[in-house]
Amino acid sequence: MPRHLRVPFHNHSNQKRLYSGFMVLVEACLSELIQAHFKTDVREIDVIVFIHTHSRDDNYNPHLHVILVKGAFFPSNQDWKGF
Repeated sequence: MPRHLRVPFHNHSNQKRLYSGFMVLVEACLSELIQAHFKTDVREIDVIVFIHTHSRDDNYNPHLHVILVKGAFFPSNQDWKGF
């Protein structure tokens, strides 16, 4: 999160809604990026997104961690079982 947006995020009256929207936006951006890269709107992605609100030194620094499943890049391999 850019430093200049941290105060508005921290002071927002409905942080739950704001954070939820933040995570939904990331999924939408990734989906659009992948669809544009593969030049198709057929690909659907599965993601796990979670938010951390503080850095290691305990400063307020909201940021997202995103896990994108491999199927977004290799959808023809439907029976992929892992590593």
